[in-house]
Amino acid sequence: MKIKVKVVPDLENIEVEIQCPKVTPEVHDIERILSLNILALQGKKDQRLYTLAPRDIFYFDAIDHKVFAYTKDDVYEVNYKLYQLEELLKDVFLRINKNTLVNPKTIKSFQSSINGRMEAELINKDRLIISRMYVKDLKEMLRGEKA
Repeated sequence: MKIKVKVVPDLENIEVEIQCPKVTPEVHDIERILSLNILALQGKKDQRLYTLAPRDIFYFDAIDHKVFAYTKDDVYEVNYKLYQLEELLKDVFLRINKNTLVNPKTIKSFQSSINGRMEAELINKDRLIISRMYVKDLKEMLRGEKA
């Protein structure tokens, strides 16, 4: 794969064109990754609305029928159900228990816990429990086996 950046001063927005001999799963992956960079979610904090980029969100947690997005330093309420976020962000986030989706790139370390579960420490020092049902999926995603 070859990547070129061409500066065109007359353009108002960034334009990305994928040129390929045929559409392959790799081309679809590139398209999905680029699309996620444009995606923005709205989060609410202190009665104000904020635009959140998925790459800045460490994890989503569902508590009392509300879903919260956790970034490095803040927490925002989002108007999505967890299953909607799981589908929308399936290439970036992974479910690790009934109430939580995590961005695997924010995981600093793992530690085995009781009953086959694991505990993940994130780079912001938050700790999350990974239920044994989701341990295999997380390991596959981290090894690059799950798309």
